[in-house]
Amino acid sequence: MGIQIKRVGHVGILVSDFERSFEFYTKVLGCKVTSRRRRPDGAETAFLRFDETHHDFVIASAPEGVDVSENVPGSARLVQQVAFEVENRDEFMKALAHIHTHGAEIVSGPLTHGIEAGGNLEGSGSRSFYFLDPDGNRLEIFCDGMKVPNGEQFPRAEYADAIKDFMEKQAAKAAELSAD
Repeated sequence: MGIQIKRVGHVGILVSDFERSFEFYTKVLGCKVTSRRRRPDGAETAFLRFDETHHDFVIASAPEGVDVSENVPGSARLVQQVAFEVENRDEFMKALAHIHTHGAEIVSGPLTHGIEAGGNLEGSGSRSFYFLDPDGNRLEIFCDGMKVPNGEQFPRAEYADAIKDFMEKQAAKAAELSAD
């Protein structure tokens, strides 16, 4: 058995323009600042949080000569994504409006992960949308992700086969209708 990880403790990313990113994460996403410091080499680091945890997120200016600003639109870079959970659907809608109002590029969503929205059986059922920070890092806001209790599998064996069969029949019906 592997290490029993409780949760992701924090994520740290390199940014090309520290001030621009600091403003984005504090003003647009509402991060609270635990500390901000300039290292002897001139690079800056900020430890940011959402609640009482010391830090959930770290931004650091890139070392001299490292270009983190290149971006392939809509794709992941070194960081595939960083997901931020909000409490409920109302907070999700507020976040969507807030991110849009602040001009961040929303690259996907809003959407639901799971069969409820035509997705896969293994989806969490969460609502989410994806957007880019100033350096092109893909971020996600989500809510309503299901829990899978320790010792259980998902999807549950007692209904997984029936759901897969149902989805295959639905896909066949849709293909038949589109052929007509």
